[in-house]
Amino acid sequence: MKKTNPILDKEYRHSASRGNDFVDSPALWLIRNYFNVRSKTNYSMTMGNASEHAAHVGLTAPGEIDVKAVAYNTFTQMAEDLLREDQGVIPKQLDKVGYIAKNFTDVLKNIDQKLLNYNKKTIIRRKGLKQSITYVPDFEFEDIIVDTKATMAFPTDPYKTKLAHVRQASLYGMLMNKRTALLYATDKKVGLFEIPPNIVERESTFMLDVFKKIEHNNKLFKDAKEFIKYTVLNTDGYKWDDETRKIAYRYWS
Repeated sequence: MKKTNPILDKEYRHSASRGNDFVDSPALWLIRNYFNVRSKTNYSMTMGNASEHAAHVGLTAPGEIDVKAVAYNTFTQMAEDLLREDQGVIPKQLDKVGYIAKNFTDVLKNIDQKLLNYNKKTIIRRKGLKQSITYVPDFEFEDIIVDTKATMAFPTDPYKTKLAHVRQASLYGMLMNKRTALLYATDKKVGLFEIPPNIVERESTFMLDVFKKIEHNNKLFKDAKEFIKYTVLNTDGYKWDDETRKIAYRYWS
C-alpha cells in the first residue's frame, strides 16, 4: 500500500485489540491496520481458539460431550498446515488444549445463567468518536460477560501482568452495561477474575481515550508517510514475528 494515504479510512473501526496495539506500539498499530500485515497464526493462538470453541460446544450441545476430544480435533484441523510443516512433532499446546477446554467448560457451566451469545460481533457509534467501535465478547450471559484466556502460565494477578486483557474486558462491560470477567486456564489450573466496577470504569475510559488519540493522529499526520517520519519503530515484544519486523523495517527505512 502507498504511504501517501490518510492513516484512517472510512471503513476503519476501533476495537480493544487495535487500541491495545496502539498502546504497545503505534508502529505495530500502523503495520497491522494501515498496511494490513498480520502475524502468522501460531500454536498458542490455535490453543486459545480451539479450547474456547470446545467449551462452547460443551455448553450448548445436547447430551454428554467429550470436550477434550472436541478441542483436540479442532486444534488439529486449525493447525493442519503448521503440524504438517513440523513433520509429526507434537506441540505442547496440543497436549494441553483438551484439559484447558475442560477447565473452561466446568467453570462456565457453574455460571447459573442462560448463555445469550457466543462471539457475537457488534458495531456501535459512540459520541465523541468519528469511527465506529466493534467488539466481539466470547461468552455473554444474562448479566455477565466472560472472556476466556488459554495460557501456558497462570497469571496470579491479571491487574498487574495482563492489563491489556483487563482493558479489553472492561470495554466490553462498559459498552454492554454488564458485569465482566476474565477466565484463565492452563491444563492444571483455572480461575475466574471478575473485574470490579471502578476498574471497569477506569480502563474503559482509558480505551476510549486511546481511540480519540488514534483519530487525533489521523488529523495530526496528513498521511502514513508523515506518521512513519515522526514515530519510533519499536519491534520489542511477542506481537512481532520475524516477517512482520522485516516488513516494518522496510517501510521505516
